[in-house]
Amino acid sequence: MSEPRTGVLCASGSLGLTPMHPESYWAAVEDGPDAIVADAGSGDIGASYLGSGARYNPVEWELHDLRLMLTAARRLGVPMLVGSVGGAGTNGSVDRYVEMVKQIAAEEGLSGFSLASIYAEIEVDELARLAAAGGVPPLGAAGPLEEADARRCDRVVAMMGVEPLLAALDKGADVIIAGRCCDDALFAAVPMHRGHDRALSLHMGKTIECGPLVATPVIMREAIAGVMREEDFLVVPYHEGQRCTPASVAGHTLYERLDPHRLPVPGGVVDLTAAAFEAHTDTVCRVSGARWEPADPYAVKLEGSAFVGHRALFLFGLRDPLSIANVDRMCDGIAVEIAKHFGEAGDGRYHLNFHVYGRDAIMGEREPLKQIDAHEIAVVVDVVAPDPGDAQSIAKMAKYASLRVHYPGKLGTAGGCAMLADEVLMPSMPVYEWVLDHLLPLDDPLAPFTIQLETV
Repeated sequence: MSEPRTGVLCASGSLGLTPMHPESYWAAVEDGPDAIVADAGSGDIGASYLGSGARYNPVEWELHDLRLMLTAARRLGVPMLVGSVGGAGTNGSVDRYVEMVKQIAAEEGLSGFSLASIYAEIEVDELARLAAAGGVPPLGAAGPLEEADARRCDRVVAMMGVEPLLAALDKGADVIIAGRCCDDALFAAVPMHRGHDRALSLHMGKTIECGPLVATPVIMREAIAGVMREEDFLVVPYHEGQRCTPASVAGHTLYERLDPHRLPVPGGVVDLTAAAFEAHTDTVCRVSGARWEPADPYAVKLEGSAFVGHRALFLFGLRDPLSIANVDRMCDGIAVEIAKHFGEAGDGRYHLNFHVYGRDAIMGEREPLKQIDAHEIAVVVDVVAPDPGDAQSIAKMAKYASLRVHYPGKLGTAGGCAMLADEVLMPSMPVYEWVLDHLLPLDDPLAPFTIQLETV
């Protein structure tokens, strides 16, 4: 009797980020995977997409990737799962993806399959009630969630574990479109549903969730598969120029980890202390040794963001050595001039930040090299205000002040700034900030998540 195996094809490390390459994808499909899966979002994209509900990727790129996934999954008769849809995993993004799946199905003549939608948003009023009762402990935050901070949020999502996905599979779902989701759980769901070990399945999910980043050399947008077996799993590349080696696979296990031996996920920790990485072939890596530690209580991560304002940017460069040496005096002078007309920054009126590229724009106050050695630098004046007109006016004032501000040694009355553009730059995306880095303890892992099923 052959050993039970479950192959999971990672169609894309991030669906819709750029169109995935069809050559390696179809080569992987020909191997007959038991599930086709893609993650479509991350908190890495920032707070604005969650708070505003805006689409992160161009719709044509998302349609491209979804079409490849859906046509192959229905041809093979295997589940298709997409999680954290739209970038932030909002309810609106779930609805948009469902409509895209239906559109593709109509265009490709695909029908008779069961489509599950899993929603992950949390009502702000309910969260505030829990916070007031002290029921929302910190994850990376300094302390438990305060009711006032909960009420600041424009939108909150819970990061689902594997349980809602398993519930949808139990209901017979052929295609699952899920809101905010733990990446590892998304890829572990079908193997666990087929009886594979929880820890190994989650470790496999962690290993392949970024697609070709687990292989060497790194070639973006290519297909990768994880093949679950009884005591281990295999990591298989499909681009002919890539290899999954013990070094590349073990290295990716460290990706986004504070502790190399512990992989926290909703409901517990995958203990990787005894994990082993071995060459199965010249291109395929074998992984074993993960162990499961359940958490008590079960908890999921919360992500929430709050509106701050609208952004206006003014950019100028300096090449004159005297100006470069006095860049801090210039910035202080600009701030003083703005304060004369708009009041002091803060207190909800506006935010004013100066980013000096060529000195400390990346690390700010933590930059150990304080001396400016560059022959030219750039200054980004970053203004955020609740009203877009105020943001634009303050940035225009910064532009004017940059030309007129004086400092020791300056003899001319005009400015020496080289402007990137005469006009103030106004990004279309409103500005949000992260408010939540907390946990939501659950008696029932399904409680916050709504599952809807329909036949296409």
